[in-house]
Amino acid sequence: MAKFRYTARDRMNARREGFIEAESLAGAVGVLRQQNLMPVSVQPAGEQATEEATITRGRVGLGELALFTRECATMLDAGVPIVDILEDLSGETLNRYFRHVLREVRASIQGGSSLSQALSKFPSVFNPLYIALVKSGEESGRLVGVMEEIAVDLEDRIVLLRKVRQAVSYPAVIVVFFIGVVSFVFLYLIPKFQQIFKSFGADLPVFTKVILAISSTLVRFLPLTVLLLFGLVVFTYAYSRTPAGRHHLDGFRFSIPVLGKLMAKVSLARFARSFATLIAGGVSLPVALEIVAKTAGSSIIEKATMAIRNGIVSGGLVGQEMKKHKIFPSLLVRMVTVGEETGRVDDMLVRASRFFRDEVDATLSILTSILEPILIIGLGFVVGVVVLAIYLPIFKLAATMR
Repeated sequence: MAKFRYTARDRMNARREGFIEAESLAGAVGVLRQQNLMPVSVQPAGEQATEEATITRGRVGLGELALFTRECATMLDAGVPIVDILEDLSGETLNRYFRHVLREVRASIQGGSSLSQALSKFPSVFNPLYIALVKSGEESGRLVGVMEEIAVDLEDRIVLLRKVRQAVSYPAVIVVFFIGVVSFVFLYLIPKFQQIFKSFGADLPVFTKVILAISSTLVRFLPLTVLLLFGLVVFTYAYSRTPAGRHHLDGFRFSIPVLGKLMAKVSLARFARSFATLIAGGVSLPVALEIVAKTAGSSIIEKATMAIRNGIVSGGLVGQEMKKHKIFPSLLVRMVTVGEETGRVDDMLVRASRFFRDEVDATLSILTSILEPILIIGLGFVVGVVVLAIYLPIFKLAATMR
């Protein structure tokens, strides 16, 4: 229990001050209201004030959120009250900020809020999709099933992200090593040999002259190159924060050969899964599409989804509206159209999501098997070229001396 200093007014409008113990700030406000007091100011007292200030900001990882959702679903299914669940899980988590969030959610529920209302106070942790699904579960009386569906979705996303990272990590290490070796050779090693070659006073082979010229150019323009690269990174970051920038960068990402299609399939799998979960939870199509747009993670898909939503409001069908946007492949459009005809849109979207994830897995396996040897061969080629450029003058000098 934390200690809070409060200032409040009673029913006679008399000023009241003092200290009160509660689990959270929201809990302290709730206790004061139960005592028929109108809070004017409630602040953490003493050392707790410093601690409270340090945990009001933070980050909750996808893994922590998935674990919380899974445990919450299991305990709800066992008949444990949500208030007790939040108390238990807040005590178990090692993330201080998440502990603070769960305690605030518990206090809000004790104050009369629903679970979805309490979660909506922390949009950085619980996105609109999460909150909408919880709300639909509360209204339909199947909160346990909805929480399990959310947990499955989060766990699937974690597995997919892990596969992507594993597939990219080794090639990324090779690329970094490749850049490091090339930089060392052209910026340090070759200039050293250039001084040695000058001391020979002999005519150098054309191949060696070309390599030395490249090295000299890189050394001469290194500060300018670094400055330009830094400026490009800053500009790209700032531009990506604007709506137009996000849209253009998404278009660039999706247009990259092979990798663009991979990233598009990851986004489409997320779109289909989120849309299916919302429909299965009883959320209306316009509201579901609006929520999916907010959590799409892609400006292009977000704009297309909002256009589909507006088309549906005007009387169109989902499949017909999706057909107007190139980002949605014909397979997905066809499956949604069949789902609308059979009344099984959510089932078709789930199948589409699985298909895209399987495609991502297959593409990642192919990329990994192709990229690794290509990068290794490329590194060997550069090293071989440099070694040849360095030793050709030495061989020529040795032949002259004979």
